[in-house]
Amino acid sequence: MKTKRIKQLVTLLVYVAASIPNSFAFGEDRLDPNWHTVGMPFRVLAVTSNGSSLWASGTDEAIAVSSDAGAHWQLRHQTQDGNLLLNIQFANVKFGYAAGTGGLILTTEDGGENWNAHSAGSATVLQVSFADPLHGLIRTPEALLFTVDGGSTWSIVSPGDDAAILKTFPYTYSLAALDAEHLAVMLKQGSAQYEPQAFLVTSDGGKSWRVVNIPNVTLYSFLSAQGTYWAIGTEVVHKDKPGGGYAVPVALYSSDGIQWTHSMSDLSACKMEMCVACTSKGCLSANGTISNVFGEKPSYWAFPSTSKLTPKWAATESAMCFVGTSLECTSLASITKPGPAGDPVPANVAPAPMGRKPLQGPHCINCEFDHFLVDQKAQGIFTIKLSLDIARNGTVTEAMADGSPTPEIKSRIEQQAQQWIFEPYTKDGVRVNLKLNTRIQVSVVHPR
Repeated sequence: MKTKRIKQLVTLLVYVAASIPNSFAFGEDRLDPNWHTVGMPFRVLAVTSNGSSLWASGTDEAIAVSSDAGAHWQLRHQTQDGNLLLNIQFANVKFGYAAGTGGLILTTEDGGENWNAHSAGSATVLQVSFADPLHGLIRTPEALLFTVDGGSTWSIVSPGDDAAILKTFPYTYSLAALDAEHLAVMLKQGSAQYEPQAFLVTSDGGKSWRVVNIPNVTLYSFLSAQGTYWAIGTEVVHKDKPGGGYAVPVALYSSDGIQWTHSMSDLSACKMEMCVACTSKGCLSANGTISNVFGEKPSYWAFPSTSKLTPKWAATESAMCFVGTSLECTSLASITKPGPAGDPVPANVAPAPMGRKPLQGPHCINCEFDHFLVDQKAQGIFTIKLSLDIARNGTVTEAMADGSPTPEIKSRIEQQAQQWIFEPYTKDGVRVNLKLNTRIQVSVVHPR
């Protein structure tokens, strides 16, 4: 049995190495002078864009906006020692929403000038997507829920006869609320972007849900853009030819989540590192290039490549920001063709599987990380010791990794761990700072 397990692991490592381009190999950690750190009166945990404005949310239930490419920010909402806002998005110019711990959901119907509080219970809202003020989806640690009345009531997403699908695909990779009738979830077998996926979709406002599988694809992003569902990833073609098939970039769109059509847009920019971490602005086709593949002809923007880039990014026509241990912003330049690959493109990771019982001790809200890393200098399975300093609001202020095979992997793991979020730890009813020692296991492979 042990021998069989080792063979399975070796096969998986080979698959991962073959699936990740050479440019994923870690390079030197360097600071780019074209990026600037934004000083905020709160810890930023999420960022989005709405028209020409950038929006950020985070600790203390704070929401801030910048209308000058991230140079200056204005607070629009804040509650000292309040909940953490883990998500922020806009469905259109006027309607936006933010959500996080304590079941808190904030909505705006005037473009962010005012934010109103709603409750989805007491559980943390890990993921959220609203089509309009009434219709939306949320994911809590225990369940997938939807509402058709603005959150006054919540119903469980029930796949009916396909109930086993949530056990086979327990990770909710992405939620997308398209309109009042159409809501969808992309599920994954594991937390990583290269895992197999399935969709749960409704076309009748949640009265019934069905499972949809798209053959021969591995999807890295799923979202609504320009009033349509989009799924971006790779597709295996020519499987019947001698030597087997090979993967090519793919962009699919659908009006209902059931019937999917191949986009005819030029996807050549996605061939180098694939298109990942997509937003309505486009996808990261390289660390240094945003490619918008949602139209008939793609458009591209260039930004300074940085090893600190994360999947939490947003952009306007002139600026881009991402959330790491702080909020980093830079200017964007429109270009006629995609630029070369830079530092590694960040991997997107789904929250913990639904229903997983929390371990004893501090309760982690989101402590996912990339289990498979690519490095030129190391290969194998490594157990990494992590020492974390956790603030009284549940955010990680410092992470130290011990046992990493290379300095580059050590830096990458520490960057990811500093984005972990815990339920605030209390002692005698008072929130306190905390030190935590834990271990994680990562598999490292050479690039192909």
